[in-house]
Amino acid sequence: MTSRILLLSDGRKVRLLEAGAGEPLVLIHGVGLRAEVWEPQIAALSDHHHVIAIDMPGHGGSDPLAPTARLEDYVDWGASVVEALALGPVNVAGHSMGALIAAGLAIARPDLTRRVALLSAVYQRGAALRQSVLARADEIARGENGINGPIARWFGDEDGPFRKRVAGWLGGMDRQSYATAYRAFAEGDTAYVGRLGAIACPALILTGEDDANSSPDMSQAIANAVQSGVAAVIPGHRHMVALTAPDLVNAKLSEWLNMRQAPPVTGRTPRALRDAFGCFMTGVTVVTTNGPDGKPLGFTANSFSSVSMDPPLLLVSIANTSRSHAAFVGALGFAVNILAEDQKAVSATFAKPVEDRFAGLAWENGPAGSPVIAGTSAWFDCDMHQVVSAGDHTILIGQIVDFDVTQAPGLGYYRGAYVTPAQTAVKLPTGPDVVISAILEAPGQVLLIDDGTGALTLPSMRVERAGVQASLEKLIGQTGLQAEPGSIYAVYDNVERGSQHIAFRCPTASGLPAHGMLVDLTVESMSRVADPAIRVMLQRLAEESRMGNYGVYFGNHEQGRVTPVAERLAP
Repeated sequence: MTSRILLLSDGRKVRLLEAGAGEPLVLIHGVGLRAEVWEPQIAALSDHHHVIAIDMPGHGGSDPLAPTARLEDYVDWGASVVEALALGPVNVAGHSMGALIAAGLAIARPDLTRRVALLSAVYQRGAALRQSVLARADEIARGENGINGPIARWFGDEDGPFRKRVAGWLGGMDRQSYATAYRAFAEGDTAYVGRLGAIACPALILTGEDDANSSPDMSQAIANAVQSGVAAVIPGHRHMVALTAPDLVNAKLSEWLNMRQAPPVTGRTPRALRDAFGCFMTGVTVVTTNGPDGKPLGFTANSFSSVSMDPPLLLVSIANTSRSHAAFVGALGFAVNILAEDQKAVSATFAKPVEDRFAGLAWENGPAGSPVIAGTSAWFDCDMHQVVSAGDHTILIGQIVDFDVTQAPGLGYYRGAYVTPAQTAVKLPTGPDVVISAILEAPGQVLLIDDGTGALTLPSMRVERAGVQASLEKLIGQTGLQAEPGSIYAVYDNVERGSQHIAFRCPTASGLPAHGMLVDLTVESMSRVADPAIRVMLQRLAEESRMGNYGVYFGNHEQGRVTPVAERLAP
């Protein structure tokens, strides 16, 4: 392994470590670290690859970027490094902040990227975590460079040889370079939201099971969003998983370096496949068990099916990246709780990374020992019959020990939204529900929120008794952004759901919303909007914003007409 200085086209210096020969692999570390953090990977992977680990700007021996630099500037810097190496397209792996840079490269410069691996990546932090990270950025900017907190979060109780070295690198960082990089990292989790679908090269998204800030749920969400993504979770490890579990990480990286880009199904995108799956109306269940420590665990699933009457068998599937995957696979049994139509909140709670999903919930252990939730439409308590590995999920087949059925109507799921028997029954003489959506439009961006399944949607609500205007004002107020009710952008009927939708364009300034995030208003950025009608509407808005010509849509959720309007929305 040798160290050398690479000169970029603008004269800036970049220090790098390199070893081996073959297809190039570029490694980018996280904030406060340096190229040596990749030593276990350099040693293992340089047998078959030309491995190049680089110091980030302002770290180790690399020149810094301007104090105002943001993630996009680091991505441009990364592209300059790859171009200066003059090796053609490279495989690129990044850790933490380096993962954000690597993802940006794969999106902005696919011509430079063969494959991309994102280790301990952050993606769409929740509001509380985002505020915590931004507060940490402010502390660093003030010179409050405490290292004990990060070291504890990164390593936990692990006391290997790298712990002291990492602490030394972190404590010796130049204050300005550290503050600049951390600010870019703190704000960078939203920089490419909605654009991950542009990553077409083979992608590995890996994290430690116990990494709360770069969680397995984040990794799975990224893997779902890219075109050829594989998520991997290393059990029992935290943020510095590449150091604390090098053999396991190196094995995953070796598999990734041998991945070939698989063609999409008959030329279709993963988004199209997801929409097609969504055409099958399913029920909504919460699958539960007790962990090794006796604490109840559960997750929301619509991958439920009956299998056999004799013996009585059923199945569900769990993502391999789920934090409770190991507990469910190793459990003696599990229960399937079929949710009632008034239990949407229960579904949402068990679908998100909540610390205690059972808090405030009425439940008890069933006859076979797994948690049974009160108020459900039905439940089945099962012994584990068989565990089957199937792609990125594991199928759990349970033998039913006991079950119960109530008169409560079940909760359904169809085309990215909940459906209930009550909704179907109300189609009706009283007319459709009126649903309003707020398109809160900042310069070049639009506010999108989580729809409860990991996809995105607009802030929406049914019109209340006070009327459309009051309901829209209430809806805007819930977002935490300052905006005025704007003009109508679309009016359409959804006959299948018995509802009428009205979407309003509401200009707002950039800011930090109470829920969701401001996403770049581009056609590509709207790919993660699950509802087809809303997605097409926002893609039209993106095109009209680019051209400066707007129209109002009238029709239904599948087809209609656009009537041009003369005026633009005020910025």
